[in-house]
Amino acid sequence: MTQIPDVYAEVSGTIETALTLPRRAYLDDAVFDGEKAAIFRREWIVVARVEQLDHTGSFLTVDVADVPLVITRDGEGRFHALSRICRHRAMPVAAGCGTVKAFTCPYHLWRYGLDGRLLSAPAMEKSDVFDVSQLGLQRFRAEVWEGWIFVNLDENAPPLEGHFESLKPYLAADGLAGMKIVHSQSFASPWNWKVFVENFVESYHHAGPHSESLQHSNPAFGTYALDLPEGAPFMVLENPPSEGSDPFSVYAGFPTFLFAVQRGELTTAVWFQMDLIDHSTFNVTIHILMPEPAASDPELVTFMAAVLRQIHLEDMTVCDGVQAGLASPMMVPGPLSHLERGVWQFHRYLQRKMREGANKKI
Repeated sequence: MTQIPDVYAEVSGTIETALTLPRRAYLDDAVFDGEKAAIFRREWIVVARVEQLDHTGSFLTVDVADVPLVITRDGEGRFHALSRICRHRAMPVAAGCGTVKAFTCPYHLWRYGLDGRLLSAPAMEKSDVFDVSQLGLQRFRAEVWEGWIFVNLDENAPPLEGHFESLKPYLAADGLAGMKIVHSQSFASPWNWKVFVENFVESYHHAGPHSESLQHSNPAFGTYALDLPEGAPFMVLENPPSEGSDPFSVYAGFPTFLFAVQRGELTTAVWFQMDLIDHSTFNVTIHILMPEPAASDPELVTFMAAVLRQIHLEDMTVCDGVQAGLASPMMVPGPLSHLERGVWQFHRYLQRKMREGANKKI
């Protein structure tokens, strides 16, 4: 049984009495290990868009909670989430992304199909314990929702469709499944993953770092997070516009499925893909999603990319500051504003999942 430090014990049951988390929640390796075990190895984690694997043999590699995976598309259009570790001597059989007919381990040439089945293994005929039917790459659950591919390392987790069922009404008219990635930009992020999520799920800070950008179009004090039922695995943050601007909504499917939808004459989306490295580091890739014909307009795409880059640079400044401030041994939790309901909802999620994980074998 893994011992998980309970740094979420004091998370309040009401927003009116809610405080920020203790500094240990962001700085302790043991806390991050507990989060990986109780959350990232049990929850649905987004790993790709379907258009990134758009034909037979397409694959990409990703790590989820220290588990090296390869995501594939087979000849029938099905997606598979496979361990990319050879069943012989643990050599990785894939790296990066590309197109293949099969995966061949570079060490001893064991060969695997796109669905993980072992196809061949040279010189194993004298082994009494070799069974080709039992030595495929380990398989994990992979499901698609609104054009995103999710994986779950827990074979007993509820289906993805039910997980996000109550989120559907908010997105019904947006056509997210029909959008495609038109631009991506990546950033090294030297912060605890929760620093970034917390910043994402509140727009109270529009008045600060975004005073010359989002504060003009979507003022901080008019934003609000929906009061969702207890236990909802996501949050919704509405950003009403000032005159002449467009509204946008922020969505966080916990733990790290972060995206925003801007609605106006054209509906577009932005997905923030987080790839966690350790307790104080991750990479984020910002993907712009558009429908056709807008997706084929290079001037529009370039303009949106420049705007998003500037906004993210503004966010990076405050995330740098928060991470530095957390290093102070004198840092103590402070009260949350009603405009930070999304932060509180995120904390309640963490509290619930860590408590569930504390009594499970992980």
